[in-house]
Amino acid sequence: METIDQIKAVRNVVEAYLDKSSEFEYHYSEDERDHIINIGTSILCTKWGIGYPGGSFVQAVVDNKLMEAVGRADSINVKMLPFYCKLIYNAIYPL
Repeated sequence: METIDQIKAVRNVVEAYLDKSSEFEYHYSEDERDHIINIGTSILCTKWGIGYPGGSFVQAVVDNKLMEAVGRADSINVKMLPFYCKLIYNAIYPL
């Protein structure tokens, strides 16, 4: 399977997990939702070695470095850290 297809499959996993995770419902815009899905996809792809590694925030989350992740998080990601942690813990490799 091509890398782009793997990334799309991971994105589908993240989107489905966000949609079913009612405890993470806060009033985010469509752009913010897309940002959350993109970061979640980068986190899982980095964890599973798909494509290129994520940026400093993503790497801190994957490496379980809480203080670094909080320090590097933007205003959306700082609210979504619990979501990303549960995503990493519960997501099933789709390929």
